Amino acid sequence: MRKIFYCWLFLFPFLGISQIREKGDIELTPIVGYSASYHIHSTLLGALPISGVQFGVYGDYFLNDRWSVRSGLLYQKMGAEKIDLVIISNDYSEKTNYITLPLTMNLHFGSTRKWYINYGVSVGALTSAKADYYDGNGYVNIKDVANSFQFGVNVGIGYKFEVSEKFSIAIDNSNMLGLTKTTKEKKGNNYYISFNVGGVFKL
Repeated sequence: MRKIFYCWLFLFPFLGISQIREKGDIELTPIVGYSASYHIHSTLLGALPISGVQFGVYGDYFLNDRWSVRSGLLYQKMGAEKIDLVIISNDYSEKTNYITLPLTMNLHFGSTRKWYINYGVSVGALTSAKADYYDGNGYVNIKDVANSFQFGVNVGIGYKFEVSEKFSIAIDNSNMLGLTKTTKEKKGNNYYISFNVGGVFKL
């Protein structure tokens, strides 16, 4: 009986606690996650993704109990491995890193608003760009021919596990499709997907 009581006591914070927010509430969510990136055309040609770690922080400002405006700052690694250019008949790999600012609308749904789905846009500032032309020189700096900024569209979905009224653990998936070309030379578009975990703090 005592073991059952302790188990119930441990699980109680995860059961039935309502975290429904009101207008003006703010949530801060530091996140870390695994990411994979492709060039849109490279997926059709069997290229391998560039994998990496995404980390950063989201902030949500609630307009009402269902909608919030989400922004933040993220470090993201993008690119693709062994892109077969076909026409030029050689291989090419690219790695680009960005500091990204998303701006999305976040819909919180379900009876206790544990689920959320967001959509919107993002702007990324390039921090580094490298390419391997498979000419024996390995990866070389191509920042001079890379676009300084990336504009994209975003969509994501997630779920919050409640620990207390002011803290949750979130797991989510986020996706970004780049609408601008990564470089002036090879002219690819990034597709980026990540799976993240974060701590949600109500301020």
